[in-house]
Amino acid sequence: MELSYDPIWDESGELRRGCTVREALAWLTRFGGRTAGEPVTVNGAVYKIGRLLYGPERPDVADKPIAFVCDGYYHQLNFSV
Repeated sequence: MELSYDPIWDESGELRRGCTVREALAWLTRFGGRTAGEPVTVNGAVYKIGRLLYGPERPDVADKPIAFVCDGYYHQLNFSV
């Protein structure tokens, strides 16, 4: 995966269909946008990014496609699946 490829947004700025929460977070952490210790909100529940990426008991929401990205407070990441 290279920096020029964005799994979340397509070339026209629309949400890329089929992108899972885990794929989006992997891309964001790989290229420095986020760290594994930061929180992320998915369907109103707060998780640490590392738990969604690497946890042995990874929640099911990690592998669900993103329905939309919600606006949040400064530097807060919110997904709805």
